[in-house]
Order: sequence, then structure tokens, then C-alpha cells
Amino acid sequence: MNYKVFTQLLVLLTLSTTATAQQLYLETGKTSSTFDYSNSQGTSLDNLQSTAHSFLAAGYRGQVFAKDLFGSLGVSYAGYGAIGSDDATGVFMEWNMDYLEFNAGLEYELLTFDKIKFFIKGTASAGFMLEGTQTLNNKVIDLKNNEDFDKTRFDFRGGVGLSYSVSDKLAIYMQYMYGKSLELKDEGDNESLKIESRNISFGLLISLPE
Repeated sequence: MNYKVFTQLLVLLTLSTTATAQQLYLETGKTSSTFDYSNSQGTSLDNLQSTAHSFLAAGYRGQVFAKDLFGSLGVSYAGYGAIGSDDATGVFMEWNMDYLEFNAGLEYELLTFDKIKFFIKGTASAGFMLEGTQTLNNKVIDLKNNEDFDKTRFDFRGGVGLSYSVSDKLAIYMQYMYGKSLELKDEGDNESLKIESRNISFGLLISLPE
């Protein structure tokens, strides 16, 4: 998915959003992230572990096409990273990156029980690194301008969640999302690098006047 396709998706969601069921969302949660990495021989890096990071998100949610289908557009500030070691060389490695992300999503409400709704959700996002570091033993390396990390990062996520209507104007929700980025290595590079993430989050849905 390139930038042009992502932009077209944002435009489609914006144009197809109706004037009803408009909401603002505020969301925060934790991300457990790691790298899906293999070298030119197809061998994965041993002892690579996930690390925990926080994220904040806000945006717009509105009904699209059908009663139980919703589209969303938003922005988030999110951290990612991984930690590991190489037994053969004795090198300790750690990565920490912060990204500004622009998100587009579709959400479908499967079941409703009184004030509780269960939904499935899929999102696509474009992320831009704000800052990042890599630690090799006692040496810290700035990842800005690094050809693998300091580029537009595209992610796809899918998950499930539930919401509870506190009132006609306010609902709270929680959700679980799993995702993986597209290839970060340049085409023709024999290595493979993707960021894998699992999110658990809580949020507010605030209804806008119709």
C-alpha cells in the first residue's frame, strides 16, 4: 500500500460519512511490539523480545454505508521497539522509536445487548518517525535519517472490542488489535524487517450534535 492508495482511502471515508452518528474518539493504551526480522539467509535474530510502549489517539468516527458500519479518521502518537541479544557475538540490542501516525479504520458492530455492543475493526495507518534510538551494548545510535526506520511506515491492524453506552452522548470502549507493518527494507534488499504489534486500549466516544 503506497501513499496514494492510503490518501484515496482517507478521501473515501470522508466523503461517505453521513451526517448522523458522528462522534469524536479519545483513546489510550499499551502496545507490545517486536521485530519480524530475517537476514539475507532467511535466519531470524535469536533472543529478540517484545517491549511495552504507550500510545495516545484521537479522531473522528461516523456511520458509513450501513447502520452498523462505521468509518474513522484519526491521529496517534505511538511508541515501538524491541530488545534482544546475539549469543554468538555477545551483543545486547535495544530499539525505541516514537511515531506520529495517521489512521483510517472500518468498524462493524456484530452484536448488541442493551447498552453493550461487540464489534470487529480493521485499520490502516501511515507513520512518520519523530525520534528513535538503537542501543548496541553501551553505544546509543540515533535512528533519524536511518534508511530502514526513518521512512513512511504503513501498518495494517485487525481486532475486536466492546463498547458500553453511558448516555446518549457518551460511550466507553475497550479493544484488542494485532498488526504488522509492511516491509521496511528497500526492494531488492535480501533482508526482511517488519514491526509487529499488539495493542490493548480504552477510549471514549463523544457524540456530536446532529
